[in-house]
Amino acid sequence: MDVIRTGKPGRPRSTNIIERDETIYQLIKTNPRSRSILAELTGHDRPTIALACQRLKAAGRIRACYVGGRTVWTVNDGTPCP
Repeated sequence: MDVIRTGKPGRPRSTNIIERDETIYQLIKTNPRSRSILAELTGHDRPTIALACQRLKAAGRIRACYVGGRTVWTVNDGTPCP
């Protein structure tokens, strides 16, 4: 298993986790999406999607918006929530 060192404390992330997070980011980049929709599109369970979204949020790449009473994830580009 390949690992990428980030220089941050803690365990390094494996390349498959980095690739999975990037796939999720690309889906969010094309259209704001909920965790449920991301799970359907990727085949991953909701807890896995939630962890990926939290990592992407911590990196400043995405943000949560509330649309129609539910949370959707969108790119953190400073534009108003959908």
